[in-house]
Amino acid sequence: MSNHTSTNTDGSEEPSTDDGGEATTDDITDPRPLTNLTGFKRDQLFVIRMLADRNPHGLVIKDKLDCYYDEEINQGRLYQNLGELVEEGYVEKHPLDGRTNAYRPSTRANERLEEHHEWERRCLFRDLP
Repeated sequence: MSNHTSTNTDGSEEPSTDDGGEATTDDITDPRPLTNLTGFKRDQLFVIRMLADRNPHGLVIKDKLDCYYDEEINQGRLYQNLGELVEEGYVEKHPLDGRTNAYRPSTRANERLEEHHEWERRCLFRDLP
């Protein structure tokens, strides 16, 4: 990993990395993949976004993920990763009742998922020389 410093338009400097972390400047035009998340967390985000109009709770998210995974997903794994996505600012948690929470993608998650999707699209459909 190498560290670089980029200069913002106001003259302040901001560290950035080229180790696959998220970009720290707004002047990058190429979309970037969500490399700072595990594949499971990315899948959770995509499912949460897909189900966002239903205000999904954990077991609804788990049931949808189970459709795509060969093995049943452990609830402990699901909720631990959901909690981390909340802490990282990708998911918003809203109480539905005393025991159940609904999960919705944050604005940041929606933007990063779209960027990740665009990166995948460019990788898959790029004109080959």
